[in-house]
Amino acid sequence: MNKQFWYLLLLTPLFLLPLNAEEEDDILEEEVVDAPSNPQELLEVVRRGQFADTQMQRDRENKFLSEKNRQAKLLSDAKAERARLERIADQLEKKFEANEALLVVAEAQLKERLGSLNEIFGHIAGLTTEARNIFEQSITAGQFGKEREDFLKNLGAKMAEGIQLATIEELERLWYELQREITASGEVVKFNTEVITTEGTTDSREVVRVGVFNAVSDGKYLSYAQSRGMFEELPSQPAGRYTGTATEVMSADTFPVQFAVDPTGPQGGSYLASLISMPSWGERTGQGGPVGYTILYVLGLGGTLLFIWRLISLRAIRASIDAQLENKTLSNDNALGRILKIAEDNPKADTETVELKMAEQILAERPEIERLNWLVKLISVVAPLMGLFGTIIGMIETFQMITLFGTGDPKTMASGISIALVTTWLGLLVAIPMSFMSATLNNFSKGILETIEEHSTGMVAERAEAK
Repeated sequence: MNKQFWYLLLLTPLFLLPLNAEEEDDILEEEVVDAPSNPQELLEVVRRGQFADTQMQRDRENKFLSEKNRQAKLLSDAKAERARLERIADQLEKKFEANEALLVVAEAQLKERLGSLNEIFGHIAGLTTEARNIFEQSITAGQFGKEREDFLKNLGAKMAEGIQLATIEELERLWYELQREITASGEVVKFNTEVITTEGTTDSREVVRVGVFNAVSDGKYLSYAQSRGMFEELPSQPAGRYTGTATEVMSADTFPVQFAVDPTGPQGGSYLASLISMPSWGERTGQGGPVGYTILYVLGLGGTLLFIWRLISLRAIRASIDAQLENKTLSNDNALGRILKIAEDNPKADTETVELKMAEQILAERPEIERLNWLVKLISVVAPLMGLFGTIIGMIETFQMITLFGTGDPKTMASGISIALVTTWLGLLVAIPMSFMSATLNNFSKGILETIEEHSTGMVAERAEAK
């Protein structure tokens, strides 16, 4: 008996293992039963567990069988639906083939009945497409609007279908739009419209359209922004002489007036674009780098200011000498008076002594008269040398770019070539006028000295004759 008890006790976990989580929860929810205290109670517990397990298995089998039957029914329904759809597909395919045959016959009949109308469809469709492409880029769109482009687009699509002919109104509208564009190409018209500024804002302005070539407003050239359907200011304007003519055509009440027209394109063309891309004087100087700035501002501007100052000084000296020549009374406020006064202050001295003292005074006056003339001449010599120095720097940079990137892209060499050419140009630009300035100062100074020497020599001669 004890052996059977322990044997059943060991088998108890095996009977309890098949319980799933739900059954475990149900058991936990039941009242807690006291542990079996004798073999009869343990046997009853095992019997109840076997009965529950058997009942659970039956439930599972019943559920599986019901699901199997349901799946079989669904499969049967799906096969029936597939067969029905296949029958419908066969019917539609036969109908499609029949319609295709009818369509071929109908197209042949339509082509036969249309006859030469097919050519009309093609001509009108091609004409509307070409006209729309021109109108989209024309500056007249900023005045006439985009309605004509929409009209041509719809008419072209209608003609491309080749089913319905264009109406008389549509043909007249097409004729009108073409004639209006032709007429606009020879008109100078002033009107108000929205203009996109360089800051990106829109402003209502008065615009003058010159044919289909250019449009200007407030003295500035405009282009047509196709995406927004409005005129817009160019990011950069051409040189002042061209914008000056734009101002004239804006303010003119009667024509003809002088105006710079670019006939190479409907939005300004390549010529205006080239004028805009050309660098200004300041930008050209900037291309020369530090050497270019040194040549232009240090040598050129500094030498010019020096020339002006020296020219004013020499003119003052010349004016004081001319005043002394007209006045018999000698004065010490001018070079000639100071030299001639030596003879007046030494009446008893011999001629040779007076002549030597005058020559000494002339030597004392010469530095003031020729003051800094050498510097102007030096600038005229140094400027082309500085240009040559910049040329060497530019060529060195160019060869470095060739070494690094090769000669495939000329833009990589543009910076060095710009330095080489611009510095040479600036050096000559400064040296040539500075040479004339130096010659002018030297001649002016030489003329003053010759006047002084002439009158001092004349006074010495008069004194010698008097003795």
